[in-house]
Amino acid sequence: LHQMGEMQDYENIVRFTRHLGEYFRFITRNAADEVSLKAEVGHAKAYVDIQSIRFHNRISAYWDDIPGDWERQDVPLLILQPLIENAYEHGLEEKEADGQIRVTMAAERHVLHIIVEDNGETLTDEKLRNLQSMIANSDVKGEITGLSNVHRRLRLKFGPAGGLAFSRSRLGGLRIDMTLPKQERSEMDEKQV
Repeated sequence: LHQMGEMQDYENIVRFTRHLGEYFRFITRNAADEVSLKAEVGHAKAYVDIQSIRFHNRISAYWDDIPGDWERQDVPLLILQPLIENAYEHGLEEKEADGQIRVTMAAERHVLHIIVEDNGETLTDEKLRNLQSMIANSDVKGEITGLSNVHRRLRLKFGPAGGLAFSRSRLGGLRIDMTLPKQERSEMDEKQV
C-alpha cells in the first residue's frame, strides 16, 4: 500500500483497500467458530485479490464453483485461506512469472474434496515428507503451523474422516487435499443445542 501511495497508483490503492476491508471484516465481524462454506470461500477469494495486487499479477488463481448444496455446509472459520497463503509464501513467492494456484472442488455423495495446488518449484521430497509426517502425528505436541492448525480443527469438527492430505501436484508444486464430510442439517442442529 505504501509503495502504491508513493507511485500515486490511486486505482490500485482503491482496489487494495476494498479487498483489505473485506478481508478484515470477515475476520473481525464474527466471533463464531464456524461459517458457511460459501462465506469461507468468499474470504479466501478476498485474500487472493489482495495477493494479486501484491504480486503484480505474477500469480494467477483458478477457482471451481462450490458444488450443489455444499455452499450451506458449516465449516470451521479460516480453513481455506491458510492453504492458499501457504502456496503464496512457500510455493510461489520467488516465482517471477506464470505462477498458478488452482482451487478445485470434487463432490462425492457425502464428502467434498477441496484441492489447492500450485506450480511452485521449491517443494523437495523432504519438505513433502515433513508435511505428511506432521499430519500423521497430528496428535503429538509440537510446532503448530497454519496447516497443522487447520488439520486439527477439521479433525475436531468432522472426526478422522476430515482433514488434510499432502502430495505433489501435477502442476509441479504442492497439492493439499482438504476432505469435508457432509453433515446433514439434523446433525448440525443437534450440535447447536
